Amino acid sequence: MTPSEKFVSELCEKSFLPFWSFASPLGKKNKELCDVLVVCNNTIVIISIKDIKVSEHSDENIQYERWQKKAILGSIDQIYGAERFLKTVNEITLSDKITKIQLRPHSDREIFRIAIAFGGKNEFPLDNGNFGNGFVHVFDEPSTFTVLKELDTITDFVNYLKAKEDFLSNKIVSVPREIDFLALYLTTELKFDFVPDSVMLDDGMWEEYIESEEYKYWQREIPQSFIWDEIVSHLHKIHIVDKGNSEMMSDLEKATRIITLEPRINRIELGMTFIDAIKKKLKGRMLPPYKDSDHSYVFMPLSHKNWESKEKELQLRCLIARMENKNAPKVIGIAIGESPDKEHIFDIAYFDIPELNDEMLEKIVEAKEELGYFKNPVISRSKDMRN
Repeated sequence: MTPSEKFVSELCEKSFLPFWSFASPLGKKNKELCDVLVVCNNTIVIISIKDIKVSEHSDENIQYERWQKKAILGSIDQIYGAERFLKTVNEITLSDKITKIQLRPHSDREIFRIAIAFGGKNEFPLDNGNFGNGFVHVFDEPSTFTVLKELDTITDFVNYLKAKEDFLSNKIVSVPREIDFLALYLTTELKFDFVPDSVMLDDGMWEEYIESEEYKYWQREIPQSFIWDEIVSHLHKIHIVDKGNSEMMSDLEKATRIITLEPRINRIELGMTFIDAIKKKLKGRMLPPYKDSDHSYVFMPLSHKNWESKEKELQLRCLIARMENKNAPKVIGIAIGESPDKEHIFDIAYFDIPELNDEMLEKIVEAKEELGYFKNPVISRSKDMRN
């Protein structure tokens, strides 16, 4: 595989993209639309990748001009062409010529454009901006891998693209490397007491950032989130690889997408809460919704004590969580543990109940009182959880 083909393959297999990334989908006259198309809810990311060798011309200016024309401007032309095609359709056909991916209505789409240029010299400038038909992010090989490594959830990645576009709009920009701008974003979230007219960054900001105490603290925290990544991988295997029970796929897919949308900072706390519940051998734990979220979580460790009734218990705990979190109509329940045969077991429950009527509330209260689920509140890491 060429470096660019290998990159496309790895990009589509990364833990935060397998549900939404599609390599070489088909466009006009069944020709390749772009290298990778990401479709996540109303977000569409068009990615074009070019692997172009630098000319052997002795003049570096000519080297750059020729490389830029093929590696960057060629990608931008493909991206704009793909976007024009997307404006004419409501679904996309994948490279297998069979599978169809439905798109949101045109008025509800948010499109991001990424041109990835391989093969250039590290000192070649990479201009980001509007090249006539919308903002295009231009990455080289090193910056691409660093950005995807640091922003390794779909939510974190898209938030970065959006913040960068908003911040750089109508500004004079001098940024040596994408990773230096990434350092600025991670340390400031691009929020300042004033709105700058121009942006000039020193080369070396990224190296300075990764030596900082802030970055070292973040790296120490991240491992707590890996259990959440394992849950995502497990659900991906059920949903995409093994094509599980078709009757359950709709709800499973909805729950899976919600779980996968959690940004890294949420995953750290979710993972920590999950691990804590297992270590303390709690019967269950409820995690209320995060700010601006419409879903809560229920975690339930499995043991021989609740093995026979695990599905019913998980469902009842989810219904109690729905009652307790009035502004969160969706509840995701996750149970994990070992079976009596020492097999690792993973169960998931999903509820989306916009309103609870009086009859449902009465039954939930009765079950809560009779079974003792979530009766004793505890506080952990500034989050309101119940055992």
